[in-house]
Amino acid sequence: MATHSLQKTSAISLDKVAGTAPDLIDMYKDAETSLRESDRLGGRAAVYLVIDRSLSMTDFFNDGSVQRLSDQILSLSAHLDDDGKVPVGFFSTEMHTIARGGLLRRPQALVDVNLGAHQGRIGQLHNSLGTMGGTRYRPAMEAVIAHYRSSRAYKRGTPAFVVFQTDGAPQDAPATRDFLRSTQGENVRWQFVPFGEAEAFGVLSGLPGNTGVSAVGSDPLALSNAELYNRLVSGLPRA
Repeated sequence: MATHSLQKTSAISLDKVAGTAPDLIDMYKDAETSLRESDRLGGRAAVYLVIDRSLSMTDFFNDGSVQRLSDQILSLSAHLDDDGKVPVGFFSTEMHTIARGGLLRRPQALVDVNLGAHQGRIGQLHNSLGTMGGTRYRPAMEAVIAHYRSSRAYKRGTPAFVVFQTDGAPQDAPATRDFLRSTQGENVRWQFVPFGEAEAFGVLSGLPGNTGVSAVGSDPLALSNAELYNRLVSGLPRA
């Protein structure tokens, strides 16, 4: 009897990425390698990116570290979701809201960053948001869960993979832990990506099982795409 194996494929092809966002080709290929080597290529997830906008993040915005992370996550998402976009949100003391064009369109907690319209997008959004503040995780987490629960991915049973970038421990640590515990029954993975010194993130140890930590150090630009993806994809379900 002949046996047949299903080929594990990416949600968006290399050809489409090359035609839409050619500057992301190398990141896309590196993400594919990490997914394939960890047996996660072919899996599907709704990918989110949450960005810390506390005052201490200033240098990371200015040197391009945050824009690069956004590009890396968009490239990873192209393998996991066929819509070519990643909902992105910014938080500090509270969740920032982002104005959207057109009449009767309310400000949103998360807005899409799209393939082909991604270059410089993080800087544009950051510069539109005014004063930077402190570091409270829970408002951002609540915004992500609300968005996910109203999404088609949620209705289809597709898991959410939330890349949660920060450069400091939360000022609302007990509330953060309580919220993470409350979401253990959700089909959501919280993957923290700390920028900065490791000792600042002791609060991230011992968190519930729906969380992971992929630290990148004090110089995120020095970390290769391949190494970031190797650290991130461990949080994804196997295909």
